[in-house]
Amino acid sequence: MELLHAFGIDSRLLIANLINFLLLVGILYKLGYKPILKFVKERQEKIAQGLLDAEKASKKLSEALDEQKALLSKTHKEAQEIIGKAREQAEIQAQGIIKKTNAQAKDIVERAKKEIRQQQTQSQLEVRREAASLVIGLTEKLLRKKVDAKTDHAFINDSLKELK
Repeated sequence: MELLHAFGIDSRLLIANLINFLLLVGILYKLGYKPILKFVKERQEKIAQGLLDAEKASKKLSEALDEQKALLSKTHKEAQEIIGKAREQAEIQAQGIIKKTNAQAKDIVERAKKEIRQQQTQSQLEVRREAASLVIGLTEKLLRKKVDAKTDHAFINDSLKELK
């Protein structure tokens, strides 16, 4: 104690200050430290809950992305199937149109051939008539005075038969 007196420290004052300090620490502990610890603990729980929620959200996002990829893949496959069916239908229709066009072309060719044959037959008949007319005209001129009407008529018929 003498040492404390040598430095000018009063032991009663030191004890009173020590008691005051311990009281202050006790009061601060009760009023300040416990609420701060409670606040820190609540904050830690909120952060932990936030991390759990973020992890759940991340998992849900991952699942949603996987589902979206699967849906896109399925949609792409369906689109490819639709395109394939459309191509098949287009090819079938194109072949049908080609067949129809070919049939129409054959029909047109057949009608043209028939018309040509008719015109050819008509032309041959006209040529025969003109030839017969010429033969008759020439024959009449040559035989006008020499042959009678019956012989003339028989001669014309024979000439026509030979032309056919």
